[in-house]
Amino acid sequence: MSAVPGGPVQDGVGGAAACGAAADGVDWVGALRLARLATPAGPRVPGADRRGIVVLLRRSAEDALPWAAQITGMSRAGRLAAQTMRVLVVDRAGLQRANAAFLRTLMGRVPEPAGSRAGVPDGVGRAAVTGAVAGLLGLVSTRVLGQVLPAGAEPGEGGGVDAGAGAGAAHQASPDPAQGAAAGPGAGAVAGAVRMLLVAPNVLGVQREWDLDRLDLPAWVALHEAAHVLQLTAAPWLADYLAAQVVEVADALVRLPEPGEPRGVSRLVRALRSGTAAGPEALSPLLADRLGAAERERLAAVAATMALLEGHAEAVLDAVEPSRMPSVHRLRAVLRHSRDGAAATVLERLLGAEAKRAQYVDGAEFVRAVVDRVGHAGLNVVWRAPENLPRPEEIARPEAWIERLGL
Repeated sequence: MSAVPGGPVQDGVGGAAACGAAADGVDWVGALRLARLATPAGPRVPGADRRGIVVLLRRSAEDALPWAAQITGMSRAGRLAAQTMRVLVVDRAGLQRANAAFLRTLMGRVPEPAGSRAGVPDGVGRAAVTGAVAGLLGLVSTRVLGQVLPAGAEPGEGGGVDAGAGAGAAHQASPDPAQGAAAGPGAGAVAGAVRMLLVAPNVLGVQREWDLDRLDLPAWVALHEAAHVLQLTAAPWLADYLAAQVVEVADALVRLPEPGEPRGVSRLVRALRSGTAAGPEALSPLLADRLGAAERERLAAVAATMALLEGHAEAVLDAVEPSRMPSVHRLRAVLRHSRDGAAATVLERLLGAEAKRAQYVDGAEFVRAVVDRVGHAGLNVVWRAPENLPRPEEIARPEAWIERLGL
């Protein structure tokens, strides 16, 4: 999935405490430096090709939003997003900066428990935590074609793309994670800040590797991300709702453990490291650790919501016809095949969503079944309130969700 929750760092939100936050245990500037040094820039191509992919991605993003709104019937969200959405065509370093800011914001809401030194991960060391974050940022930046980020740390001006960044973009600098979130309280629910990031070198790399149509692939990627933009715009509460659930789970990881167990942020960094190493067959790093029943229930709810979001985007792509995108059948075959075992977004990787591709398939089947029964108008009830989200057991039983909502 490409849409990830976020929100501003606030004292008292998600259990934040004066004793320090998990984010304080990371050298964010160092993590970005390490990630960048360890990550290849992408395919090296002539300047004309670099400029061409940037233009195509931007044009595709402009066309994708009304197209996705037409498919889903989310016309109001489409009009609002068209006025406020920001499109950033970035290189891998730009995606790393954006994800570092997102992860720092999320970890800033997770308190370091009393009894641990504020911001200093016991038994692991700041360097180890920083290295784990760098590995996660680097891995994701080589695989993701596009990503949608809600409000939170907003991109600043300036920056740019390395001369050697391959398919690097006409790039607006992503936020400096060392500075934290620039937005004020409640910014996580502001639809106007929704950003669509399209990763130029990765799109170009996939196009060349599989010999895909140079016009259709950017359109396909942008349409997928446009569906996520509509979701966050139609449900401005969604990003903060998901973030709160994730923070509760992460908080359980950094609470003081029993004697002999790793302490504080040490447990979180173990999850981060597992997120970079986990194969598709691995269990979720967070599930594999000690979580209480309440946290497991929250994690299952997050997984169900993420399956819905990804399934909804997949259902939007289902509606694409060859008359609009001539190579659509090849794109479906290649991209769905190539996703197997590929890295997901930072949040999905951390939560082990890559180990749950079957659940994402179930998410698409859920959306298709609901649309078949009650149309997109019926499905769109899901964006009205958190209680309308499908429960974990309803993802595989869409008729139960339809009955519960009285559709």
